[in-house]
Amino acid sequence: MLEVKNLAVSHKKKIAIKNLNFQVDGGEILGFIGADGAGKSSALNAIAGVIKFDGEIIYNEYSYKSPKEAQKVKHDIGYMPQGIGLVLYKTLTIKEHLDFFTDIRDIKIDKEFLEYKKHLLSMAGLEKFLDRRAGDLSGGMMQKLSLVCTMLHRPKLLILDEPTTGVDPLSRIELWEILQQSAKEFNTISIISTAYMGEASKMDNILLFDEGEIIARGSSEQLTNEIKPFVYEKTTTDKKHITISDTTYCLENLEIQHQEPTLESLFFVNALKKDKLLPKLKIAVSKESIDKNIVVMRATKITKKFGDFYANRDVDCELRSGEILGLLGANGAGKTTFIKMLLGLLPLDGGELELFDKKIKSSEDRNKLKSQIGYVSQHFALYDDMTVRENMIFFASIHKIETKKAIELIDNYSKELGFEEYLDEMPKSLPLGINQRFSLAVSILHEPKVLFLDEPTSGVDAIARAQFWELLKELKNKRGISILITTHYMSEAEFCDRVVLLKNGEKIADDKVENFYKKFPDAKSFEEIFLEYFK
Repeated sequence: MLEVKNLAVSHKKKIAIKNLNFQVDGGEILGFIGADGAGKSSALNAIAGVIKFDGEIIYNEYSYKSPKEAQKVKHDIGYMPQGIGLVLYKTLTIKEHLDFFTDIRDIKIDKEFLEYKKHLLSMAGLEKFLDRRAGDLSGGMMQKLSLVCTMLHRPKLLILDEPTTGVDPLSRIELWEILQQSAKEFNTISIISTAYMGEASKMDNILLFDEGEIIARGSSEQLTNEIKPFVYEKTTTDKKHITISDTTYCLENLEIQHQEPTLESLFFVNALKKDKLLPKLKIAVSKESIDKNIVVMRATKITKKFGDFYANRDVDCELRSGEILGLLGANGAGKTTFIKMLLGLLPLDGGELELFDKKIKSSEDRNKLKSQIGYVSQHFALYDDMTVRENMIFFASIHKIETKKAIELIDNYSKELGFEEYLDEMPKSLPLGINQRFSLAVSILHEPKVLFLDEPTSGVDAIARAQFWELLKELKNKRGISILITTHYMSEAEFCDRVVLLKNGEKIADDKVENFYKKFPDAKSFEEIFLEYFK
């Protein structure tokens, strides 16, 4: 059993957690959910004994009140921090990682362990890539390797901070089979934070965090039942409300049909209760007319090989002006490799690429078009030793934007995207959702005509994701910007004009979202459609 009493955590003058109390029994899976910066990671770090804290943590009748005292239970703990590949070494292969973690955990190598390790690798889909270095893995594959290394010694107290960020739906299902099996067979205590509400619904109990406190607790069903009166079908009203996609949230009674709430609904209802209405986006309309018949990007049978392995094979794809194209697939399907070829970060091993009706045959051809392209990578490429403002001025200078104009653009975008108050903060200290908006602002500083976004919403909370997509739609409609985006949130496919599915480096489907639903009429969500292709 694990009991947390009056836990408090502070970072300098900022209170991250205050007066946290809860209990978890053996075999129980407890979920932490909440907005970015709500205190989830601070709580997990304290329980794992890696940061200073006030209060008391009792694990199996042993009490610890500091990281030093927590050392006595570290052999029972499996801890995976938030962030892609933080426990990995880029130059080590998958096999070398497994050998390394087996060694430092002093694990007895017997038949039972070898079978367990094989099972973990199979679940993660890594068994075919044992000789590949961690630095050459996709973000999702890095996450799965991190998780395998964390679970290798069969910890009795498993602490996972957003372990499935960047992991595809099929792998998430397989992961949960492992977690539930571990809880049942080994009586493992599991405390897991997640941004995927579909995962949270599988947990035994859930704690909803906000501003360092638990504001709601219970099962998924209990929590959603409590907010049913505040969730409606999309409507307009003069009353205080939040409308996102096809749902309206309002604390007052509306003469409109109620809608079935989800766990994501908790975030919006809580925002209303705290009087935190979403800021209105004010993206300026482009002065140029938008011609939607222009093909911004055309890839014809493009191919990329690493040795004998095909990362992409004969992929055809088009992106038109003012279109949002979703590029979906399992981890290792070739999505990031495809985007890197479009950007010139990897050379083509076959096929042809056209950007803005111009065939790309050399780096010189590509350099002429760089001013028209914006890019946000899986790992937001920001400098942690510079403030947000300094980062933006630096990137503006790279694009040869005059200082006076750069300052004006930074001022405008920080207001439009809602990060003005963070301009003089360091990126590392900011919530993921704020870094995401700031990264997007950097990518559009030079006013590109096309954006390539590689899993920009991974690990970001429900409200930040909703705001991000509202922003993308504004950029599309008012600026005519074309957007190619990869994501593992299948609900986001609904916001795309068209979706391309990649499997094992090859394109297996390319169609409008409504046509996918016509092909699979019994599907209740795009995730169900995705699983039909990838099971």
